Amino acid sequence: MIIAGIDEAGYGPLLGPLVVGCCAFEVDADPSEELPCLWKRLNKYVSRKRLKSGKKIQVNDSKVVYSPAGGLKELERSVLALATAWQGWSDDLVCFLSRTAPHAVPDLSEYRWYQPDGDEAFPIMQDAMSVQLFSKALAEHMRRTQTRCVHLGARVVFERQLNRMIDATRNKGSALFSIAANHLDFLLKTYGEQDLVIMCDRQGGREHYGALLRLMFEEWALEVHREHEGYCDYRLERAGHRVRVIFCEEAEGQCLAVAAASMLSKYLREAMMRRFNAFWKRHLPEVAPTAGYYGDGARFLNDIDSKRRELGVTDGELIRCR
Repeated sequence: MIIAGIDEAGYGPLLGPLVVGCCAFEVDADPSEELPCLWKRLNKYVSRKRLKSGKKIQVNDSKVVYSPAGGLKELERSVLALATAWQGWSDDLVCFLSRTAPHAVPDLSEYRWYQPDGDEAFPIMQDAMSVQLFSKALAEHMRRTQTRCVHLGARVVFERQLNRMIDATRNKGSALFSIAANHLDFLLKTYGEQDLVIMCDRQGGREHYGALLRLMFEEWALEVHREHEGYCDYRLERAGHRVRVIFCEEAEGQCLAVAAASMLSKYLREAMMRRFNAFWKRHLPEVAPTAGYYGDGARFLNDIDSKRRELGVTDGELIRCR
């Protein structure tokens, strides 16, 4: 059985990329029974809550794990531990991107503010050896509990590309769903014959998804199981194989795979925003960094206005249109 989750980070900001993450676990479970709780299966090393002892990683909604005041350290530890258990250690950010978001590596070259400087550290705030040692124990625990991470990936959509998508659809929610659909397509093609269950966080303000699923996946027969009050449950069927697709509010708190997707998305966005802020800091040493959200993003744009015009940076490549 495959349990997969999809979630995003950066849907609302004025600056920086939108990242849509995806995580999938293969578990030994009866698909006819209730979905197994991966937090319970991995309880020895994984927790919804942060433990001061450090004996477990925290896996939850990225908004719970990360805060500007608390910093990136706990989020980074959890994401890198899961990623290393999945596919081994990454020596630098480009290596990590090439595994989790390979399409983003060539896209980076189009943006001056996403190029690394000579002082970029990886991990950003964690000790590499301690994460690797923890990940080794986690991977062994996953093996014993027959709970294997089989996929951890993200779509990183930078400003210029996102603006084009929104201009084409005239709707930011539609652009978000089309990005998430890349993950849905991958999951259906890769795991569609393995009792696949996909849980997604709510996509923007959208309430129903049946028509979009029917349009995008014509080769699958669609059954609408439920569309009600922030919870939508669908069945896709083809050649005797059935896939369950669920969209619901606060999915990160209900499914560990969604929480992991949320955390990967946030980690990649924060890594990109660190490069973004470092670029402008080199040109304007006094400028305060920004997370890119509307209020502070507008302040930041005002602070860098003269310099960005001097550098020939256009609105369309820097500022998100919605």
